[in-house]
Amino acid sequence: MNKYLLIMLIALIIALIGAIVYISSMNKQPALKSFGDFAPQVFDQELNAGGYTLIDVRTIDEFKAGHIVNAKQADFNNPQEFSRYLASLDKNWKYLIYCRTGIRSAKAMQEMQDKGFTNVHDLVGGYAAWITAGLPVEK
Repeated sequence: MNKYLLIMLIALIIALIGAIVYISSMNKQPALKSFGDFAPQVFDQELNAGGYTLIDVRTIDEFKAGHIVNAKQADFNNPQEFSRYLASLDKNWKYLIYCRTGIRSAKAMQEMQDKGFTNVHDLVGGYAAWITAGLPVEK
């Protein structure tokens, strides 16, 4: 009889632990993924709202000639440099990226998505569209 009670008690404890683990795993939601393109005005609004890191994926010479205020530079055309830079970033943070016309930044956004980043948005038309819209830059 004592063996039977001990076995039942152990089974009950195992069932309770399993139920606790199951219930706690139900509360964990996967990170929301957000990728896409923003027109210059929306890009500017999101940038001004804060909570993003701004990345210019053009070359250093293009960056020095002029860039969006507070941008970090990481040359997409230099795969080793770009990969090293991406490895230093939090994949669950929010990023806004751009290049000259949107081609490199679209490829960069795809690479970031492939590497597990969860929230990356690209500037439609790139830096050229930003300038055309009359938005602020620094040199």
